[in-house]
Amino acid sequence: MKKSIQQVISIILISVGIFFFILIGGLSIWSDLEASLFNSAMRSSEPLSTLACPSIISSEEIGVVSASFTNTSDRLITPKIQTFVSDGFVILMQEKIDRLEIEPGETESVKVEVTSENAVYNQIILVRMHQFSYGPLPYRNASCGIYVIPIPFLTGSQFIMVSLILGVLLSGVGLLLWGISSRPIVWDKLTRFHELIALILLAIFISLTGLSSIWLLGVLLFVLWFLLGIGLIGQAVMVSEKKRNKRNKKLS
Repeated sequence: MKKSIQQVISIILISVGIFFFILIGGLSIWSDLEASLFNSAMRSSEPLSTLACPSIISSEEIGVVSASFTNTSDRLITPKIQTFVSDGFVILMQEKIDRLEIEPGETESVKVEVTSENAVYNQIILVRMHQFSYGPLPYRNASCGIYVIPIPFLTGSQFIMVSLILGVLLSGVGLLLWGISSRPIVWDKLTRFHELIALILLAIFISLTGLSSIWLLGVLLFVLWFLLGIGLIGQAVMVSEKKRNKRNKKLS
């Protein structure tokens, strides 16, 4: 196989592998970004850090949103927990109120089930949970978004796992093939190889920050990834133009 064909195949494999990372990260970041604006009239100085949501669920799956609350005082407390979930539209929502009884030193949790019927425009389920001030617990709230994929034969976690595995395999094989087809590797090729690795690593970090609900950092990493990708494309175009000019000079 010619080296030029190998390089084209390697770039295709790397691109598809990166696509899976960006897909997972992008969907998760977009969902949490939308959720940050949902029912956001009340804000708290301290976030409800124990709020946990699945990043992605399937159209036939029941997702579970949960949060835990610990009583650090020496008496029984009964905090009020109020959860709002979107109901098919941004302006419509369902409300669930829980009144917990937490003994001293104990931890209790709240769980709320969500389905694709809660998704806004059949895509994103928006959730905001409020824990009102009671005893040692200050007022806290937090939000999260859950993307609904129209794939009934996979759960959200299975979809994420398959996408990440495909991303690692395809980008890894693509890098290996690019290295083989670029022999001997001179300084310029080594620099480009490092840039490809950086592009892949940034895509992986984007997916991880998205799945970890650190959407603001994910947005910043996405901007860096986009700029690096534009730079690599620009370099490839310049190299291609130089080669074409050299061929034209030889022919003339």
